[in-house]
Amino acid sequence: MSILDEGFRAPGGPSRNRPHGNLAVLRLAVIGMFAVLAIRLVDMQIINGAEFARRSEENHIIQKNILPTRGLILDRNGEPLVQNVGVYSAKILPEVLPESKDARYRIYLKLQDLVGVSPLEVQARVDEAEAAGRGYIDITIATNLSKDQALALEEASVDMRGVTLAITPGRNYVAGPEFSHILGYIGPQTAEEAQVLGEAGYQLDEPVGKDGIEARYEDDLRGQIGYNAAEQDAQGRLITQVGTKDPVPGNTLELAIDMELQQYVAELLQDSMADTTGIWGPATIASAVVMNPNTGEVYSLVSIPTYDNNIFADSRNRAAELEALSTDNNTYPFLNKALSPAAPGSTFKLVTSAAGLMEGSITPSTSYYIGCRLEVKGENDILYEYPDWRCHDQMMDVRTGIAWSSNIFMWLTAGGDLERVRGLGKDVETSATILASWARRFGFGQVTGIDLYGEDPGRVPDPGWKRRTYVGEGFNPGENEWFLGDTYNMAIGQGDVLATPLQIARMTAAVANGGKLVTPHIVNRVVEPDGTTVRTITPKLEEVGVSEEYIQVIREGMLGSVQYGAGARGAISAASVAGKTGTAEFFKKDGSKSQHAWFTGFAPYEDPEVVVTVYFDIGVGGDKAAPVAAKILQYFMENVDR
Repeated sequence: MSILDEGFRAPGGPSRNRPHGNLAVLRLAVIGMFAVLAIRLVDMQIINGAEFARRSEENHIIQKNILPTRGLILDRNGEPLVQNVGVYSAKILPEVLPESKDARYRIYLKLQDLVGVSPLEVQARVDEAEAAGRGYIDITIATNLSKDQALALEEASVDMRGVTLAITPGRNYVAGPEFSHILGYIGPQTAEEAQVLGEAGYQLDEPVGKDGIEARYEDDLRGQIGYNAAEQDAQGRLITQVGTKDPVPGNTLELAIDMELQQYVAELLQDSMADTTGIWGPATIASAVVMNPNTGEVYSLVSIPTYDNNIFADSRNRAAELEALSTDNNTYPFLNKALSPAAPGSTFKLVTSAAGLMEGSITPSTSYYIGCRLEVKGENDILYEYPDWRCHDQMMDVRTGIAWSSNIFMWLTAGGDLERVRGLGKDVETSATILASWARRFGFGQVTGIDLYGEDPGRVPDPGWKRRTYVGEGFNPGENEWFLGDTYNMAIGQGDVLATPLQIARMTAAVANGGKLVTPHIVNRVVEPDGTTVRTITPKLEEVGVSEEYIQVIREGMLGSVQYGAGARGAISAASVAGKTGTAEFFKKDGSKSQHAWFTGFAPYEDPEVVVTVYFDIGVGGDKAAPVAAKILQYFMENVDR
């Protein structure tokens, strides 16, 4: 008898007389149950082990990120410039799709009916994602759906495994095309952006700023992603809610821009493009800058032509319009003309005057008789003639030289005449180098630091630059030498000098505020959703190095320009204006000669509150740009709260 048998024997007594049939049945039942379990285990672990492993993996936690709404953008008076809207998109999650190819294709065909996307395109994208091991990532197959399409998709998706309707943050730019170059727009990430932004915690379908304020202040506007975590079964059905975190909206931007002023200036520039002289033809490009000379606040920044920045959210339906804008190689409407350079013409004479006063080539009382032309005797006694833009026929000092925009006075100030009058330096090249140095002190040849991307630094030529540049194919030997004529050209803002309207406005602000170079800015304040101030943009100022006495002399010359000189059409009734005209010759693509029109000024003269700079690519400064600037100044003084 074994120990196991002994262990299972019942003790003696009356129980020995009980029947044993029920115990046998129980033993058989237990054995049968273990047999079934064993067979089931073999089936699950050996025969169909891989399938059940796959299904167990499909029953997992799904975390869906919730994108935040972007921060608002307001003008200086609290007027909203953008609206947040939902963008409806159709998405597919490959790992939840049916296994059957036929079942999948039926879904693709249904999607074609609902949102108009090709079944073959959807199939190719799903296959590509699965082949790359990205079946767990949603694929956006159609976006910018109409509300009707979104409702239809939401209803149908109940019977379409793996298909969902997604709503992502979008923008409606309500302030109009006048703001497109300032605000920019948002859009989907490119492949290159996604690689970088993914490391910064961005979701693949999260829109990003593409230009303007939307791009420059992306970190402030973006907000923080939330999430909703839930356990789902293999068919995508909700089992239980695991956790949730609400998204945090982005910060609000309060701009220095005045919405009504911006719209007024844009309309005024557009209405002033026509040629009223019958000589030069209509302008094709225009720009204006209105800014505070003391703080750098930009009240208005207009670029003509412009575009509707809502076009990018509806690019599928407006493809032809977008193509026309993208291929316009004459006016480049996407380019912000306020940040793009052109020859500044006589507005640059403010720099030449400051350089002459500070370097001693002139004093406030230095005067010359200015006639119709300057004659300079060059090498081999060859006489070169440099005609002024008009016959002045009068004695001029630096004040009247600025007021009447005399080329001859500025030529003598910068380069001398190689005989009786000495220029800024001991020789031609030294004079040019000194003038270039003063141009850079006034902010030329460098970006202004405005809080927008895409700013061009312009160009300040000097002898070293010309030696490096005027060489190689297309240039003759010796053409890279610096000549007196190069200094003369730079002294009046022509030749190789290039400046943006914003740089001209910044230079003008330095004269208006007593000699400080201010950094312009679009945004005044960044505010959290609860109203807490994140930061306030404070003025950034640096001295240009011109004495107060000489700054005042230049200011008096600009006042004279508007009171009795070349800028007389810049005068207004609301305040005294000091200004400077500019007309810069250039050659068009067809080889014909034309000229740019400029006016830059500030008001009131006694206590400057505003600088206005106006630019047209074609026209005369005193006739075309000055009266437009006057209207802007008048509107500002009467309507804009400071």
